[in-house]
Amino acid sequence: MAEEYFDVIIVGAGLSGIGTAWHLQDKCPDKRYLILEGRESMGGTWDLFRYPGIRSDSDMYTLGYNFNAEYG
Repeated sequence: MAEEYFDVIIVGAGLSGIGTAWHLQDKCPDKRYLILEGRESMGGTWDLFRYPGIRSDSDMYTLGYNFNAEYG
């Protein structure tokens, strides 16, 4: 089995993990990274905890990505 090497290992595919991966691709395209997520889906806390009837009607700027074309 061949060994693989990564410059960065990101633990968790929540908001921070996904954001970190994007910034690595943008600012350090020569770095190899790996995202490790224990769950089957991405999204972290915001995907895991769902409360019926609770939502936000604001932009949620602090919980979004400035690189998302939909909001840019």
